[in-house]
Amino acid sequence: MACVTNHEALEKKKRTHSGSGGSGVSAGGARGHLGGSGGDLVNSGGRPDDEPPGDSVLTIVNGVVDAPRVVLCLAKVDTDGNLTPLGSPLTDEPFEYGQSLALREIADIDVATEGLSPIVIAGDLALIADLDCAAAIDRARAEEALNDSTNGNLGTGGSAGDSSGPNVPIAAGAGGTASEGGNASEGGATNQGGANASEGGSAGAADAAPPAKRSVLRVRALPAISAGTLNAGRSLVYVANGCLGGAGYDGPAAAQYCGAGYAPREPSVSAVLVSLSRQVAPNYVALQAVNASLANPQVELRARPLLPPDDTGVAIASVLLGQAAPRPASTQYGLSDLGFTRKYQVAVETQGGNPLFSQTWASVLANGGLSKLETGRGYALIVNGPRGDLSAVSDLWNAGTVTAIAVDPE
Repeated sequence: MACVTNHEALEKKKRTHSGSGGSGVSAGGARGHLGGSGGDLVNSGGRPDDEPPGDSVLTIVNGVVDAPRVVLCLAKVDTDGNLTPLGSPLTDEPFEYGQSLALREIADIDVATEGLSPIVIAGDLALIADLDCAAAIDRARAEEALNDSTNGNLGTGGSAGDSSGPNVPIAAGAGGTASEGGNASEGGATNQGGANASEGGSAGAADAAPPAKRSVLRVRALPAISAGTLNAGRSLVYVANGCLGGAGYDGPAAAQYCGAGYAPREPSVSAVLVSLSRQVAPNYVALQAVNASLANPQVELRARPLLPPDDTGVAIASVLLGQAAPRPASTQYGLSDLGFTRKYQVAVETQGGNPLFSQTWASVLANGGLSKLETGRGYALIVNGPRGDLSAVSDLWNAGTVTAIAVDPE
């Protein structure tokens, strides 16, 4: 993704719905993981990529659990860690949960020498509808600062963190760490088990102190992508995950929705960055899965019919948190095998085969702005959200979802 002067790359665009072996990716195409709290750079590590380079493409998927939609901005990161917001938000309308956006060019940045940090803003997005990214970030930070002063200590988790430039957040307080990639033994996180979907509501009993007032806007800088990563000739997917936090974003099952260690003042928002396999085969659909859910250490994906219930369908992948698997991509199924024309569903299950949730192929594809699968092409299924057996909680948490993206989008 070479430095370009095409400023149309950051103009407002039509919104799109996107969204064994394998791992995260770091600078120079090497496998590794996206580490650190919001604003930290990707560290290199792991094994070299085992496929020849091709065109560079970056697909961003919104998996933020505690916001139904966000405004998505980009900022370049210089060698001193300073962030400079670039242009206007990347989508004309808010970036919905589960959607994806593919970028082949990024203006006003030299990705060989400068890092790139996505920044998300949630809340009453009408307040920033006509603002560029720098002004929108300033407005969101001001709202959170005002909310913090109103709530006192209860609201400090919603702060946008320190600034390293004019009103630009570099971190989300104690933002979450993205999951480890690499070999299967390296992945995974502790399962949070035990909570029912009904437990996900707001905290506090009738005789408790009044709930903290929520800020009308929240802003977080996500972990940055290191210089040199985006021009390595890979198809990369960057999945924002976890929770933004802030006053009022809490509940008995918060860790099962947002990941271990989450608290309103300790956001878990982070990201998973992986390189996708480009292996394809004529007459077959090439498939991989990416597990970006902080609350699901390992999941299995299958294509299943609705009836009969004992029909196990076909296995797509077993994938750890932070992995893309299998690698190289599986090319063993055609459209009929996957039940694409027979109304199969994409089922997300535990390692032992217990069902978590499922979605129709139509829904999975629509999340990624796709209308169909095509033989001879490659796709990745991105698993997002809370522990898979939990339901959405209105005005608080999103449910689990699967987003299909094209490895080489048109």
